[in-house]
Amino acid sequence: MVITHLATIGSTNDWLAERPDLPDESWVRADTQTGGRGRRGRAWLSIPGNLFTSVVVRPQAGEGPSQQLSFVAAVALAAMLDRWVAPDRLTLKWPNDVLLDGVKVAGILLEGGVGGVEGGTTIIGFGVNLAGHPDTTERPATSLPAAGIAAPTAAEAADRLAAEFGTARATWRTYGFDAIRTAWLGRAAGLGRPIEARLGAETVAGTFTGLGADGALDLTLADASVRRIHAGEVFAL
Repeated sequence: MVITHLATIGSTNDWLAERPDLPDESWVRADTQTGGRGRRGRAWLSIPGNLFTSVVVRPQAGEGPSQQLSFVAAVALAAMLDRWVAPDRLTLKWPNDVLLDGVKVAGILLEGGVGGVEGGTTIIGFGVNLAGHPDTTERPATSLPAAGIAAPTAAEAADRLAAEFGTARATWRTYGFDAIRTAWLGRAAGLGRPIEARLGAETVAGTFTGLGADGALDLTLADASVRRIHAGEVFAL
């Protein structure tokens, strides 16, 4: 496993996408991104000392649909943070955020997959607030120092993340998505509690009761019916 380290680039996801000949599980890390982004095109602020890294994933025999990679990545990211953070302070927010004491500390961006990057290749970007966090985001954010935690360097975190991702991916390939889903649900923020799902112009309230094999969130409504949420934003009530 090799991690290419660069000082300043547009975005780590774009850097990998522009190099289609790179082998499976090639990583890149940047000190600074000038065009970093999160889900739904939101800007991802480049604070010095934070982790900005991406990996290219090419489908391998035994692996499930590419949308399951979001959960493989989340399990790996949480496992990486366990090295420096007490695990009971970390939770996973559907579909792809990591929360520290209930506040976002890291995010994941998947691009490509089925019908996307060539051959079903997926590029996964990780942003982790190791050194600082923005204070102008729509939803609150935090960082390891803000939570009283001595943070690793970005290089140390990247090395650990790459190792944990390899482990989580091997688990997925060997034991299937059930193993990953169980690990993810073990850390799920809001499981068994009332939440609100915002689906474009529609807002639906219910209880977060599970995770489908396709990664959809199971939302049990007041009439006991289950609504499968495949895309959207969820918030605790």
